[in-house]
Amino acid sequence: MSTVAHGGAPAGWLELSANLAPHGTPEAVRNAIARASYSAYADLDATAAERHLAAESRVDPSWVMLTAGATEALRLAMDALIEPGETVVIVGPTYGEYARVAARRGARVVEVRARPPDFAVPRALIARTVARERPRLVVACDPNNPTGRRAGRGAWDGVLEALPPMSDLVVDESFLPFATSDPRGLAGQGRAIVVRSLTKVLAIPGIRVGYVVAAPAILDRLRVVRDPWAVSAHACAVGAIATWKLDPAVRAEIARWRDALSRLFSERDLTPVPSSAPFVLVHAGSRCRPLVDAFGRRRIAVRRCASFGLPEHIRVAVRPPLDQLRIATVLFEEAW
Repeated sequence: MSTVAHGGAPAGWLELSANLAPHGTPEAVRNAIARASYSAYADLDATAAERHLAAESRVDPSWVMLTAGATEALRLAMDALIEPGETVVIVGPTYGEYARVAARRGARVVEVRARPPDFAVPRALIARTVARERPRLVVACDPNNPTGRRAGRGAWDGVLEALPPMSDLVVDESFLPFATSDPRGLAGQGRAIVVRSLTKVLAIPGIRVGYVVAAPAILDRLRVVRDPWAVSAHACAVGAIATWKLDPAVRAEIARWRDALSRLFSERDLTPVPSSAPFVLVHAGSRCRPLVDAFGRRRIAVRRCASFGLPEHIRVAVRPPLDQLRIATVLFEEAW
């Protein structure tokens, strides 16, 4: 199995442990990467990419900053906005980098955790925790990783209204393009710091590219703490032509594949969590490790979720029907 802490299959395996767009990389993106020049520092100019992504997000270019993936954006937000000892509220269970970069900065981390079996986003608990803790930042992923549950724009509008004056909301929207309905985000909302990954929606994990949409005063603070020339020439080229959005027909097809994947697990008395993401969280209970091992024998990588505090769950990426036949083979023919 993979030794990569955040997922990633060995070469030649069916990759179900990472959450990439199941349709693969668009041809226009592959061509942009192939044509990218990287022989001069001018090739690292992100201006064209930021203008393009700002137009798509319907904000002024001063509201957008290209980053080396969503993770760099999160680190910059913590480094720029948090002072040691301040509080960060994180909506979990979720991506472990949020807590890691906050703790590295010396923040006090408070988790508001959704509960099984359905992991519905605990809106009322978030509001109460924000009122009690008065955090400098509230951090959430929507749709959530690893649960796939979506809070929706209305929930975050309520959090924004409840935030103390010196607080901000960071929402990681890396999986929002895959949501079945109303995939609008919070871009352009004054106190929302929106983090987006192009890596996931374009299926290009080797090209670290994402962006932040936030008020110019916030981006100015992020730029102060970032490394020079942080974003590669290939990422700049991708950002200048790529779209973060998915065609409605593609979203609908992914939703059908996601429903079919959930049914496969349900038919084996395993419990999938309702998802708006390109993956499904499945409760396997005591059968979790034997199931992961059975997938491994077939050279299929799934993500065991112990690092999320969910040792009885696995996360499985949504894939096309032919790949799902390989999943079905494990579920119905392997001994586990």
